[in-house]
Amino acid sequence: MFEEARTTVPVHVRRRIMRSPRPSASPGSDDERPTVAASFAAVDETERLLRRLALNDEESIGMVLASGSDAGGSAALRPKVDLLVQLGALLALGAATSSLRATVDRAVEAGATEAEIVGVLIAVAPAVGLARVVSTAPRLAMAIGYDLEADE
Repeated sequence: MFEEARTTVPVHVRRRIMRSPRPSASPGSDDERPTVAASFAAVDETERLLRRLALNDEESIGMVLASGSDAGGSAALRPKVDLLVQLGALLALGAATSSLRATVDRAVEAGATEAEIVGVLIAVAPAVGLARVVSTAPRLAMAIGYDLEADE
């Protein structure tokens, strides 16, 4: 019935500057470092995913929307961090209290503290501006379980 319009997005290929690994915390430390081959494989997968997303590849878009940070095949972020990032995005968008509450609950289950949750609002404040912070703070407070109307 409907034919999907496909647009060509120019993707410029740049050579990736490889950074040398950071020195370990102390000489002789037993910290394991990823092998160079494993680092290249991760970069290749990451670059491939970004290219597919930039080209609006339906399969990649669907995979990312369905699985979030697990889309790359392995979780790039720990669950708590992933949920705090999601919370930051919801706060930036001015999401409804129910969306905030669901994400806050999942973040708490993953080990996030109330201070870390409020810290997300503080962290996004410079990017979203005063009006968004003031309008979102009461919804975040309700999502955490605070009653801002109660007398102190």
